[in-house]
Amino acid sequence: MKLCGLIFLLAFTVRFINLLFLDLNIDTYLIEDQKFYWDWSLKGAYLPWNELSSLLLTERMPGAFLFYGFLQWLTANNLFFVLILQALLDSFTCVIIFLCAGLMNKKYELFTGMFAIFSPLMIIISSQILSDTLFLFLFTFSLFFLLKYWRSSNSKKYIYLAGLFLGLSTFTRAATFPLIFISLPIIFLIVKKSGNNYIKCFSTLSIFLLMALAPISNRVFENIIEYDTYSLTSQGGSHIAYWMVPGVLAVSKDMDRKSAVNLVNMEIDKLGGETGKPFKDSKKRINASINILKQENIYNITYSWFRSSIINVISSPILIDYRVRSLSHPSFVKEGNITKWIETLFSNKKYFPYLIVLLLSFTGSLFCIYSILMGFYIFTKSNLFISFLSISIIMYFSLITGPTVSPKYCMPYLPILLYLEGMSISRFILFIKNRYYS
Repeated sequence: MKLCGLIFLLAFTVRFINLLFLDLNIDTYLIEDQKFYWDWSLKGAYLPWNELSSLLLTERMPGAFLFYGFLQWLTANNLFFVLILQALLDSFTCVIIFLCAGLMNKKYELFTGMFAIFSPLMIIISSQILSDTLFLFLFTFSLFFLLKYWRSSNSKKYIYLAGLFLGLSTFTRAATFPLIFISLPIIFLIVKKSGNNYIKCFSTLSIFLLMALAPISNRVFENIIEYDTYSLTSQGGSHIAYWMVPGVLAVSKDMDRKSAVNLVNMEIDKLGGETGKPFKDSKKRINASINILKQENIYNITYSWFRSSIINVISSPILIDYRVRSLSHPSFVKEGNITKWIETLFSNKKYFPYLIVLLLSFTGSLFCIYSILMGFYIFTKSNLFISFLSISIIMYFSLITGPTVSPKYCMPYLPILLYLEGMSISRFILFIKNRYYS
């Protein structure tokens, strides 16, 4: 417990110091999605007295907005103190990651915890008004309770708590909704492995499912009654149409994002245009996207997905930091093509400070990639079942993210990457110790 307290204290200290060096002016600091998370929360989004259109509220899940709304009320809408409280939450996530590592292998828990403490991605994201920090906290808790049951094999409460926190994760971000159902066969195997008969297995599975669906049940029923849909949000169509399709076309046709979006909108018009009904329009965007992607060969689609997944892992998180983004640099989103983006970066002197930061951060990324690859090698040799589950989680989130580029898309499976890094470094230090000091 003392070590858990130390990890929490160190993690919070690092995050607090980072906040001290930020210019937290609401008008300039909150950009893009951060601004609407803050503004919607101020307007009481997803509360009975909210000031927003019900049609707008279909786009997102309530969790993060209720979380920020509570923090705003608690701090009198002070951005600095809201981020302080979020830093506390992220520090607790570091502790959970440490405990998860210990449940898998005690030898690797310390370095995994240290990597979590100093994770640039966690530090940077926790200083932003986004759903990612809360989601990571809840999803990591779900993994912790699943591992807890896997280790104990005698207390089904851990399975139920894993389901509850998976449901709370989904209440924050709809991305884990399919996981509730995909995980059922895995949960069944884990419970069956503990020596339970089929009746007990199905009973445990049923309660797990009920616990997972409980946090989102109201949202499901509302959408069925009001919009005749089982979808949790209407955001899926926009993500596919305006992010996935441009990502594919950037590879296949060297098309910039603006042109790709125009192409999608033209296809939507061919299908009758938008209706103003969120879920019907989302479905129309999906159909328009499918029509465009049907014209692409499977190689370009697969390559764009794979490329983006790799870029997200190897990209330095520092590039999404407020201070780095303030430096003059070309927009990767607008360029679409990574080769053109790099050429533009090198061709203009005003991008030189950003280029230096990029090159220095890339050095650190190479170290992380090497550690992750070595960790995977060790992991698959030591525990094939858990390593298979870990790879499956990474592949799942990479699949639903699609050809969309940003280090923050690694957040859902970051605990796995941190464990692999911790495992790799621990084994390396042990090798050095045995080689030179024994």
